[in-house]
Amino acid sequence: MKRLSIFILILVLSLAVVQSADQKKMNVVDYFLLLPANYFEGPPQGWLEFLRQPKCGVVDLTNGYISCIGDGAQPAFEVTLFRHSDGRPILAVCQGELEGPDSVFLDFFELGADGKVKKIRRSIFPVRDAGNDKGNWRFQLPREGRTVLVRKQKGGMILRKLTWNGEKFQDEK
Repeated sequence: MKRLSIFILILVLSLAVVQSADQKKMNVVDYFLLLPANYFEGPPQGWLEFLRQPKCGVVDLTNGYISCIGDGAQPAFEVTLFRHSDGRPILAVCQGELEGPDSVFLDFFELGADGKVKKIRRSIFPVRDAGNDKGNWRFQLPREGRTVLVRKQKGGMILRKLTWNGEKFQDEK
């Protein structure tokens, strides 16, 4: 009985290590493709195909970053992959209003036990969305690094710099 318990413990630990290793191997595109099909105007796979066209955006696997100019009913958007201290992924998605300012909505997603990404609460980020006339700022996700900039809508002056510390975003001093 003791050997069976030890075997089960080793098996569970091995599965946790394999799952963690699989998550670390996945890149920003892998997580982007797991976003809900109705999150954008069209499924993520369609936007990935759109991004393969010249001048439609950027897919930077090395830095975990996607930028898309949008098209038709879909405003421009940015996606950045961050990681928790323990390696778990967190995907930030920033987009604008259809006929309004760019980069005013910011959502965060984590990978669930079912292998799907789920939107999480904004408690990890101390600035609310600016869309729907709530604020005069916009977000700029990092292509490199871990700092999200909060800028004035007009002129682009930096209002805040929020850096991911592995658990939440904190103001840079």
